[in-house]
Amino acid sequence: MKPISKLRFDLLAGYVRNSVLIVTAEELEWYEDGNEKVLGIVVRDVFDDDFGFVVLGRDALKRFRGVDIEHSLSSRKRACTGLRKALAAWAKAKPHDFYQGDEKGKPLDFFTPVVKPEKQHPSFTKISMRRRHPGRELMSELMNWYEDVDGNFVEQFQSTAFDARLWELYLYALFVELGYGFDRQYSAPDFLCSGLSGKFFVEATTVNPTAGSQNIQDLTEEEYFKHYLPIKFGSALFSKLKKKYWELPHVKDLPLVFAIQDFHLPYSMTWSIQSLAEYLYGISHVRLQAEDGTSQDVIRTVDKFQLGPKEIPAGFFLQPEAENVSAVLANPSGTFAKFDRMAFLAGFGDPKIQIVRTGMYFEDLVTVKPFTHDLRSPDYKETWVEGVSIFHNPRAIHKLPEASIPGAAHYHRTEEGIEAFLPDFHPAGSVTAIGLPRDYVDVTSKRERTLAMALKGFWTNSDDFDELD
Repeated sequence: MKPISKLRFDLLAGYVRNSVLIVTAEELEWYEDGNEKVLGIVVRDVFDDDFGFVVLGRDALKRFRGVDIEHSLSSRKRACTGLRKALAAWAKAKPHDFYQGDEKGKPLDFFTPVVKPEKQHPSFTKISMRRRHPGRELMSELMNWYEDVDGNFVEQFQSTAFDARLWELYLYALFVELGYGFDRQYSAPDFLCSGLSGKFFVEATTVNPTAGSQNIQDLTEEEYFKHYLPIKFGSALFSKLKKKYWELPHVKDLPLVFAIQDFHLPYSMTWSIQSLAEYLYGISHVRLQAEDGTSQDVIRTVDKFQLGPKEIPAGFFLQPEAENVSAVLANPSGTFAKFDRMAFLAGFGDPKIQIVRTGMYFEDLVTVKPFTHDLRSPDYKETWVEGVSIFHNPRAIHKLPEASIPGAAHYHRTEEGIEAFLPDFHPAGSVTAIGLPRDYVDVTSKRERTLAMALKGFWTNSDDFDELD
C-alpha cells in the first residue's frame, strides 16, 4: 500500500463522489496498491466521529468504483490497518471481480481515430501523438467517466469541434473538483450540476474564427478590443440566448449559466477577458494617468459596438430575455495546457519534463502584473477553478450564489460600475512551456518516432496549441 496525493486520487477516481458523501464523510488519506490496480480512502464519519475505509477498483467501463467498504471503526489507525489488508487482497483479484453489473455500453475512447487523418483537427492530431504527455494521460482517465449524451463527442473532438469539446471537458473537471454530481439524462443544457449549494444548469459555448475574408490585422487596437471582440462574444452568447433553454420543463426555476471560451484566434483567450466584461455590462472601466503620476478610475457607459456594417447593442445582461441567464462563466486558462499542468502536478506523464508557466495576473479590476512559475517547485499549486471568472447578471430571475463556485472571481454590476471579488491569485492569461529531455521518446510508430527524433532536445515551441492558455 502506497500513499498518493488527493489531487492524483481526484483525477483517477474523484468523479465517483456524490454530494451525499461530501456531507457525511471527511476524507483523510489516499492510497493505491498493485500499481494503481486498486485505490483506497481512509474516512471519518462526521456525524458519529468514527472511522472507516473504501476500496475502489475498475468496473467494466474502466471507472474506479467502490468494491469494499468498512465503517464504525474506533480509530484512524484501525482504519489504516484494515485498508492495508483489504487493498492487498483486492490487488490479487481478477478484473471481472470489480465489475458491478450495471455497466452499459463500452468505454469511451477519445484517441482511437474515427476520423480520417486529413479531416482531423490539427490540435487533436498533436495530442494523439503525445502518449507520454501529462495532459494526454489525464484525458485517457477522464474519458472513462465522461458520458457522451449526444453520441457524437468523439467524432467532433477529433475533427470540427475540438475546441468546443475540450472546453466541455474542462468544465466537467471543474465541477467535479467543486464537489458536484451530474445528471446526464438531458441532452440540453450541457450540465445539470447538483451539490451542497443546490442545483444549476450550465450550457457551454465558444467564440470561433470568423469565416470570410476579414483581416483582423487591418484593425486598429481600438477597433479590435472595443468593437470586434465584443461583437464576437455577442454572436456566441446571442446564439445560445435564442435557444430559450429556460422554457424546457427540467430547466424551469433553476439558475442557468452560460460558460464561454474564446478560440477565435490562437491564444486569444489570454487577452479578451476584459472585452467580455465590457460587453456583458455595457460599461468600461478606464484608468487615467495624470501628469503628476496619480491615477483615477473612470467609468464609461457603452451603448453599442460597431465595426463596419455590423452593429450590436452593448450590455448582454440588459437585453430582452437575458434575465433568464443567471451568470456567464469564463476562464482563459481552460485550455489543454491546463490539463498538462494539473496532470503533471498529479504525477502523470514523464517526470523528467520541465514545465514553466509565465503570464499576467489581476492585482485589481484593471491592473495586471507579470508572474513566472516553475511547476517543479514544491510551492507551486493549482486548481481547476483557478482563473474562473463569474459575471453575475444583475437582472437575473434566478440568482447564482457566489458560494456555488468558490475560488472563482465574482463580478457584479453596481451603481459605481463593476465590482470584483478576486481570489488571492487570479491569472489573466499565461504561456506554458514544456521542456523535453534529450532522450525523450513520446511516440511508438515509425513515422511518429522519426518526427520525435527531429524535435528532441528542443523546448516545445511557444506557438504550439497546447502549450499556451
